[in-house]
Amino acid sequence: MLASSEIIRDDFMSGFSRDRNVKIPKKSDKKSNAKPSQYLPTRPAEGRKEVVKKVEHKPRTNRRPDNQRRQSQTHRGNRGRGNTSRDKPQRQRRPTPLDDEVWARVIENDTKTNVIVALGESKMLLGRFAAKNSNSSVGDRIYIGVDGDKRTDVGDILGMAKMELLSNSAASDLPLIIQLFIEEKAAHFIKAFFNIAGPLSLKQHAFELLPGIGKKKALQMVEVRGSSGFTSIEQLNESCTIDAAELLAKRFVAEIGDRNLQPRLTELLLPVTA
Repeated sequence: MLASSEIIRDDFMSGFSRDRNVKIPKKSDKKSNAKPSQYLPTRPAEGRKEVVKKVEHKPRTNRRPDNQRRQSQTHRGNRGRGNTSRDKPQRQRRPTPLDDEVWARVIENDTKTNVIVALGESKMLLGRFAAKNSNSSVGDRIYIGVDGDKRTDVGDILGMAKMELLSNSAASDLPLIIQLFIEEKAAHFIKAFFNIAGPLSLKQHAFELLPGIGKKKALQMVEVRGSSGFTSIEQLNESCTIDAAELLAKRFVAEIGDRNLQPRLTELLLPVTA
């Protein structure tokens, strides 16, 4: 009996030890030993297919001719080599009111800058001219017309001259030069102004436009003129005790300095017709 019980005990103990030596797989081991088909999708993931855009070639409608393309390529190739005379646009001279003038009186001749300031006879406008020589003196009558061969004293027109920018000597000589011009053309101014001047309004006479002439003096000049009129500037000066050329010259100077002064005798009495 003892022998059988010991055999049973040995079997029981040996079975128990075998159970303890059996290794139970962990969760990680289960996953690692699992077949790939159980955890991975059978079909690989597919991304979004790229759509290739078709490039449409539009026809060129503004294609330049071959000669223009060659010119542009030549122009680009000449960059950095210095501008030629064809590349530089020619500067056009702007027209001035002096373009219609023919004769003028020299107001100033600046030999340092070779610029002559002259007064046009037909409009009493001051202009600046390029001097051709230094022989022109103040008061000289020079040709400034369109005929270049006759321009012996001046060249191109440099522009208009402003009275406020004149030198002191030129500003003081301007009234004297205009007075000499009026005395030379005295017959014209006697006929065009002094013998026909009348009332501008109920309160003002045309003679009152002259500096220093008031209403009383204007009525006196009208009485002395009478119906026959003045025969000469000397007779006008003696009978009215005035210097008509000096007064008219001062009026012209005032209108040259102030373009808004009205009425303008320079526009009414010029150009000289005789």
